[in-house]
Amino acid sequence: MLTQSLTVRARGKGSDGVIWEIDEEKRTIEGIDASGRPDPAYAAALGLVRAPFGRRALAVLCDLASWFVLQLPLLLGAVPLLLKLATGSISPYGFLNHPDFVLAVVMASATALFTLVLGIVQLVLHGRKGLTIGKAVAGIRTVDVRTLERPGVGAVFGRFVILVGAAILPLGLALFYLSPVLDPDGRGRGWHDKAARVWLVDVRRGLNPYDEKRMRVARKVVKAEPAPERAPLPSLATPIDPSAQPAYRPGGRVSAGVIGVARPHDPRERPVIGLAEAAPAPVVVNGEGGRPVLGGYRLRGDTDPSADQPSSEADQPLSASTPAASPPAAPPAVAPPAAVPPPVVDASPLPVTPTAAPAAPPQEVLTGADARAAEPIPPAARFMLRLDTGEDLLVSAPVVLGRRPDGSEIPGGAHRVALEDDSRSLSKTHLLVRPADGGLEVVDVHSTNGSALLRAGVEYPMVAGVPVMAVDGDTIRFGDRTAVVTRL
Repeated sequence: MLTQSLTVRARGKGSDGVIWEIDEEKRTIEGIDASGRPDPAYAAALGLVRAPFGRRALAVLCDLASWFVLQLPLLLGAVPLLLKLATGSISPYGFLNHPDFVLAVVMASATALFTLVLGIVQLVLHGRKGLTIGKAVAGIRTVDVRTLERPGVGAVFGRFVILVGAAILPLGLALFYLSPVLDPDGRGRGWHDKAARVWLVDVRRGLNPYDEKRMRVARKVVKAEPAPERAPLPSLATPIDPSAQPAYRPGGRVSAGVIGVARPHDPRERPVIGLAEAAPAPVVVNGEGGRPVLGGYRLRGDTDPSADQPSSEADQPLSASTPAASPPAAPPAVAPPAAVPPPVVDASPLPVTPTAAPAAPPQEVLTGADARAAEPIPPAARFMLRLDTGEDLLVSAPVVLGRRPDGSEIPGGAHRVALEDDSRSLSKTHLLVRPADGGLEVVDVHSTNGSALLRAGVEYPMVAGVPVMAVDGDTIRFGDRTAVVTRL
C-alpha cells in the first residue's frame, strides 16, 4: 500500500511576508523490512501464494501456442515459395513473377501485423494487469515484489529482453527457466524475475492482488492490533475425584434469583430446600362417615406428637399458591415418619353439599431489599465490536450500521450507528448486529458491496438476510470497513 504525504513548512522573513516550502512527495511502502527488502512474511499474512512451477510452465506453453497460431499464414503461404527460391528450383525472376508471389506477400504481412499486435497487447496487459493469455489460463498474476501492485510496462519489457538475450547463449534460456527452483527465499523467483523485481502469485489458491477491495481489507486486518488476551479464570468443573472437596462450587438459585455458594453438608444430614418436610395424607370431608379425598398435603411439625393424626387445618387441600413458612436456619435430623393409620370408610352414600370456591390467598407484597432482589435482572452485554478506527461499540441490543442507517425496518427496532465512509463502500443501512448466546448474530441488510466473516484467516461471504453467528476473535468485513468481535 502506497501513501503519499505533503509536508508544508512556513518560515518568517521579516516584514516581507511568509515563504511556503513544499517538500517532495514521500512514498511509504508497507511490507518492507529494515534493510529495504520485501518481507515474505508480510505477503504470506495478506494471503498471497506463490505460483506453482507446473502452472508457470503451462502459462509459457499457452503463450507460445498463441504465438505459433499467428505464424501459420507465413508457414503455409510464404515459406513454400521461399524454399523453392532457396533450393534453386526457381530463379529470382521466377520468384517475383510466380503466381503465388502476391499470396505469399499477403500471408507474410498478416503474420507480421498480427504478431506485432499480439506482442503489444501482451506487453500492456502484463504491465498493467499482471497477466498474459497463458497466465490468465493458468490462474497466475505478476506483481511488483516490493509494492505488491502492477509491475509496470518497463519492468515487464526488461524481463522479456533478458529472456531473449538468454536464448542466444547455449542453454541460457533453460538455465533462466530453471532458476526459480533455486530461489533461497522460497518464493519461486528466477534470475529474470529478480532483475525485473517482479513476483508471480497464484490467484486460485490465494488472494488476488488486483482485487483492490480485498487487498485493502487484508492490509487493514494485518495492521490491526490483536485483541488483548483474557486472564485465566478458575475452573468450575466438578473434580474427577469424588472425595475431593472443591474450593468453589456454584449452588442453586436463592429466592432473590442470584447464584449462591452451596454449603457443604454432612453425608448423613438431609438438606432441606424450600418447604419443610411434607408428607402426603388423606383429607377427610367433614361429616360422619365421610369418604377420604386423596391428593392433599399437610405439614408435619418436628416435635408435635399429634402430627400423625388428621387436624382441622388439614381438612382442606393446599393449593400450589399457599405461602409456606420459611425453613429453620439449621434443621435437626428428622426421623422417618410414622405410618398413618388408614381412615374408616363408610360404604353408605353420603350427600355432598357443594361449597363455594375458596378465596384466593392475598398476594404477598415485598418491600425494601426483598423487592429489589425479586426484580428481574436484565441480561448484561457480553460482547462488543472493535472497529478498525480503534473505537469500541458495546452491543447490548440490536444495532444497525451504515452511512445513515434506518432502524425502522428492523422488527422490534434497533439502535442506529452512523459510520464514516470516505470510500463510499458502505450502504445506507449495511449491517445488523444483535446480541446472542455465546457471541453476536450478524445479518447483511441487502447491502451493495456485501459483507463477510473472517475466521482463522478464511473469509466466508455472508448471504443477504441470512443471520451468521460471530464468536470471540472473528472479524466482520462490511464494505471496506472491518470490526473484531471481542468478549468483555
